[in-house]
Amino acid sequence: MTKDTLHLPWCHAQAITDIGKVRHNNEDRYLLQPWPDGEAILAVVTDGIGGNSSGEIAAQMAVDTFKELLDQPLPLEVKEQYETLVKQCYLADERIREKAVTSFDTLGMGTTIVAALITPTNCIHIHAGDSRLYHFRKGEIKYQTLDHSIIQLLLETGRVKPEDISKHPMRSVLNSCLGGKNAQGDFSIDPKWQEDDSPVIVLENEDYFLLCSDGLNNSISDTMLENLFKEMDIERLNTELIKSALEHGGSDNITCLTLKILTVPLSQI
Repeated sequence: MTKDTLHLPWCHAQAITDIGKVRHNNEDRYLLQPWPDGEAILAVVTDGIGGNSSGEIAAQMAVDTFKELLDQPLPLEVKEQYETLVKQCYLADERIREKAVTSFDTLGMGTTIVAALITPTNCIHIHAGDSRLYHFRKGEIKYQTLDHSIIQLLLETGRVKPEDISKHPMRSVLNSCLGGKNAQGDFSIDPKWQEDDSPVIVLENEDYFLLCSDGLNNSISDTMLENLFKEMDIERLNTELIKSALEHGGSDNITCLTLKILTVPLSQI
């Protein structure tokens, strides 16, 4: 198990990744770092796809590409922040594809990604694949990303019920990721920017965020997540999330990155 913590005056955060009970290697990766002056946090979770060790290579390449943002000034406007995350997704996709064709072992490798840029007032996020972001307020899920997967499409069209997902043969099939077998640049990034409904989450004191790989949300329900976020403090939360996922199967790698907003500027309240 790998663990990192971050303490800023306005936010406490922690990330943990665990191999689980079945897999022989961990293809999840994460990034939890602030900009040098502590004005914002970059949080990323990736979940590698591909045989042998190629999934973890793609996942690490995506994390390394996003880490480069910390060497650049933080964009001042939220739309610029969003566009920066999207640009970095395309750059990571390009690099993964270039690496993939250099060896039979890496051919077709890819990774899911969920990335968030969090300031003391706002959260901007994007995702591709089935790694998720959850926003909790007063212990309840206020928002969560929708997976880029075949099973999500079947759910939206009413062709499967939520209780049937765990046994469905298409439950792990994605329709978006970085790299992988899609044509170059042919992947979805959500949420989309719309001027009348921008994908900006305005923060309040005591808000929580969770970024995770599907090894977590495939093991425990939304109700269980809400119960944990109501009962646990930030120092114990990730350990309990991992423990619960392992107790309910642990059939995949599990990565949890949680953030608690401590102080929102008075001008925002």
